[in-house]
Amino acid sequence: MPVIKRRSVGLQRQAHAVFAWLALAACGVALSAFGGVDGRARAEGPPTAEEYLAHVGGDAKLIPPGKLTFDNKRALSCGQRPTVLDGQLDDFGAAYPGFLILNPKLMAKVSLPVKMWIFSHECGHQFRGPDEETADCFAVQRGRREGWLSTEGLDEVCRFISPAKGDSMHFSGVNRCDAMRKCYADPIVR
Repeated sequence: MPVIKRRSVGLQRQAHAVFAWLALAACGVALSAFGGVDGRARAEGPPTAEEYLAHVGGDAKLIPPGKLTFDNKRALSCGQRPTVLDGQLDDFGAAYPGFLILNPKLMAKVSLPVKMWIFSHECGHQFRGPDEETADCFAVQRGRREGWLSTEGLDEVCRFISPAKGDSMHFSGVNRCDAMRKCYADPIVR
């Protein structure tokens, strides 16, 4: 069985796996990493949350839409998309079309505003696409609109992300923080 490539859109690393899945599916190539209900390979696109869970196994679990909480605070949702908790994920968060993935072991190490931002960043990919700056802006504007992200919370997010170096998909953490501060201050909430 081939190795699953997880699209890590979180904070420092990101592969192009989702887009590779979509490109392969568009070309009609069978995706043998995930079998359908009857065990046959799926050719219609990226895995479902249930297929992802079946493949990674272990302690990964599915959280229905609107049922995820951090630190026993308010429930979070990303529309009707479920969240997979996968302690083996190589980053804080990731997204496949139709579901989010969070690493609960890593998430336990950060403050509540950072957790909320990570979740909202991944949710931003669901609604706005693969662009990292757009997902960052989605997250901080959502936090401001919903009242869970204050300027102090944004400072925590910036301290968290500032050490990150830029790569092919991300600006450096400092540049991302500058852009997020502008989005946060933008009076037009998108």
